[in-house]
Amino acid sequence: MEEKIIMDCHNHSNLSPDGENSPEDMVKRACELGITYYSLTDHLEINKFYDEEYLYEEPIKRGSEITPALAEKYADKIHMSYGIELGQPLQDMKLTERMLSSYKYDFIIGSLHMCDGWDDFYLLDYSKVSADMLMGLYFEEVLQMARWGEFDVLGHLTYPLRYITGENGIQIDMDKYLPIIKEIFSTLIKNDMGIEINTSGLRQKINKPLPDEYYVALYKELGGRILTVGSDAHRTADLGKGISECVMMAKRLGFDSLAFYKNRKPEFVKI
Repeated sequence: MEEKIIMDCHNHSNLSPDGENSPEDMVKRACELGITYYSLTDHLEINKFYDEEYLYEEPIKRGSEITPALAEKYADKIHMSYGIELGQPLQDMKLTERMLSSYKYDFIIGSLHMCDGWDDFYLLDYSKVSADMLMGLYFEEVLQMARWGEFDVLGHLTYPLRYITGENGIQIDMDKYLPIIKEIFSTLIKNDMGIEINTSGLRQKINKPLPDEYYVALYKELGGRILTVGSDAHRTADLGKGISECVMMAKRLGFDSLAFYKNRKPEFVKI
């Protein structure tokens, strides 16, 4: 019997620049898969907000109308919350504050896809830039995000490795970053914030979740209790992928529940 997909709290519709399917198609597919708890979390990349190829203002406004309406329409089939993936929030704080005060999100993933002043990790030429230097910048900015604390869970902690190691084969000595990773986790825990297990790495060359079992175990060891899981699907075909495997990992590490957010508050779902 196929394992039930309990939750998918990180995915994107075509209201994101890189999403393929409509919000309703994403919700319909989530229902077909039997996903019980679902958050649609389209991109809001603060540092790219006004760039001509992105222009986030209108899609964000449309999402604020469409997503809550879909949650109501499909309420008898799925528990759904209105989410957003907030990228690079510290890189324009005035804009970030405006976007957070303008919409009533249920759930905010805080992510860092590019360090301040740099392109996204997937666009960089690692023959011309030090991956280790960038990793240091990355964790410093993530720590500042955790201290700021105006989101709910930290998205894909090890995101840069998807490209540095997975796509480019560059091995990083992660031990040198262990002290700052512990500080990030401790800060999140102090601020009643969580982390996600992002299953997208299982579909990519890195072939492991982001973060992997070692870091999820570390978060638990430090007292972390708020954990979400998400496929990071950008199309209906990837919804729910890897979720069951990562839920089993969470159980193996001693987690007995996952968090599902409504009105920016976690509701704990037994696993």
